[in-house]
Amino acid sequence: MNRDEAKGIALIGTVLVDELLPILKPGQLTCTDANEFVPVSEMRGEIIQYSVGGMALNVAVNLAKLSGDFPISIIGKIGSDHRADLIRQTMRDNSLDTEWLIVDHTRSTSHTTVIYIEMPDRKVERLFRHTFGAMGSFAPADIELAKLQGYKFAMFGYGLLLPLLDLEDDHYGTRLGRIMAKTRQYGVKTAIDFVSPDRENLFRFKRYQKSIAYADMVIINDDQAQSLTEQSSPDKACMALVEEYKCGLGIVHCGAIGPNYAYSKESGLVVQPNYHVAPEEIAGNAGAGDAFSAAILHALYHDWSIREALAFAAAAAAKSLSHASCTGAMQNENEILKYMETRATKLQDRI
Repeated sequence: MNRDEAKGIALIGTVLVDELLPILKPGQLTCTDANEFVPVSEMRGEIIQYSVGGMALNVAVNLAKLSGDFPISIIGKIGSDHRADLIRQTMRDNSLDTEWLIVDHTRSTSHTTVIYIEMPDRKVERLFRHTFGAMGSFAPADIELAKLQGYKFAMFGYGLLLPLLDLEDDHYGTRLGRIMAKTRQYGVKTAIDFVSPDRENLFRFKRYQKSIAYADMVIINDDQAQSLTEQSSPDKACMALVEEYKCGLGIVHCGAIGPNYAYSKESGLVVQPNYHVAPEEIAGNAGAGDAFSAAILHALYHDWSIREALAFAAAAAAKSLSHASCTGAMQNENEILKYMETRATKLQDRI
């Protein structure tokens, strides 16, 4: 099949359930079951929200909400428990096919407890407690690459959260690098995202310096980009992803501080400031990176320019902050474009 005729986006990797705690302040007392005994006005209870999480699920649900006018498929592994039921129901609610989900009956569905802490400067920091569960056993043999033939894009991730794919490969850097190389042989463009490394596992991240040569796109945050490329600034890191480490398109999103960057040899360096979001509009930031990635894939799938894609992604990430879950705030393409028309960027605020 000609690449111009390719249709669909496949997301391969982490599928899990996020357990979201409310935003807390240092020293604040919450009681996990207070609301069982007294009204909320008497004592602050710890109300936990549950939502799907992980790169594959977050990006797929966001893509479905943005458009849904092309095939979206997920390859990942779940258990046979209540969390798996939530994942399946969420996928059905968003018209996503569960056919390619693999069930590990011996392990629980992967899950992450997300704890938000509001710092004295009002910046919200996050803590994550992750249980690998079924996704810990996700292996190269679970990915039937022939299924991807005819798809336009396949995005993999999160690197560093897929223990059997993060293992070293002498030629491709990692097992995931080998899989991306084979995926490209089917005429599918590849993309990758990561979780941020700790100092203790930085050596595992360095393995991906070889692997990203087999990625048509690397979509990561500034800390990850600078750690991976050993550059001192996000713009230099973005360029190094392409010039030194040979990916096709480097995209670096810089969170609240902004701006965001994209670089390819054809486009040069593209810079996009963030959109202004008032503190009272922020319910959480756990899904901003995946909202950004979904918007990039959506835009490039429809052949928008890199500059248009980067602006659209910045707006989608800003919009995602209005809900505590990773996907609850996403809206369709037209609503994101309207958001862009009515919101100033942080650069515009300074002019």
